[in-house]
Amino acid sequence: MNKEFFAEMRKISHEDELRSKLLLHGVKRILEEKQEKRKRGLLGFLRRKDNNI
Repeated sequence: MNKEFFAEMRKISHEDELRSKLLLHGVKRILEEKQEKRKRGLLGFLRRKDNNI
């Protein structure tokens, strides 16, 4: 997603109103993806810990 997002951002003029909206949307998606990865990592860790008890 990151490479595609930044490629599209380069195509849009700096004066375009849509650029700021797309930038905010892209940052939100990146943060959501990172949060999802952290959740999966934490849940996997907890599952392993529960299995050892």
